[in-house]
Amino acid sequence: MTFVSWLERFSQLVSLPAAWGIFVTGGVIYLITAWRVRFLALIVQYLFVGILFLRVFENRPEMAMMKIIVGWMIAGSLLLSARVRTDALRGKGGLTRRWAANLPFRVVILATVTVVAQLLAQRLVLPYVTDELGLACIMLFLLALLFFGTEEKDASAVGVGVLNLLSALEIFYLAQDPGLLVSGVLMVVNLLVGLVTSYLTVTEVVQ
Repeated sequence: MTFVSWLERFSQLVSLPAAWGIFVTGGVIYLITAWRVRFLALIVQYLFVGILFLRVFENRPEMAMMKIIVGWMIAGSLLLSARVRTDALRGKGGLTRRWAANLPFRVVILATVTVVAQLLAQRLVLPYVTDELGLACIMLFLLALLFFGTEEKDASAVGVGVLNLLSALEIFYLAQDPGLLVSGVLMVVNLLVGLVTSYLTVTEVVQ
């Protein structure tokens, strides 16, 4: 068995746990505001996204590795900006929370979204993608809606929502047309979103 064949079998076995892992890590980012925890959760989330990319690029595992590396670079930039933001808030006498505001409400919303994601995955069949990839796309899309709807005052969280939405679009589109040029352009877009998010995270407290 060749290495590529082994990777293909591995991705088939772990793609469903990876899809749920993406949702769990997104939930951690949604509930916890401590920047170290969010950094670790985003690192793990991009690892799961990379595993799903093995299903998209079955004969090019290096593309999955590139997706993971780009994601980790984005996570690193968000970590640095979140640390600067936290230090700035402390210097101004502001309070830094470890848990998100309205935590009980968010837990209920997250549980509801979990049920909705499962029901949508059962009833809504996305074309050209496997069931696991379709579930991951739905979960990433719902996570993005959560961040957009309840984190409008937190630039870093909104940025994570945009990145989740981009990952869902990448998986769905590249599963139909796994072109290297389009994949490269989308990765550059991800990097730009990460840089803009880092910049906005810092400037909102500096101002």
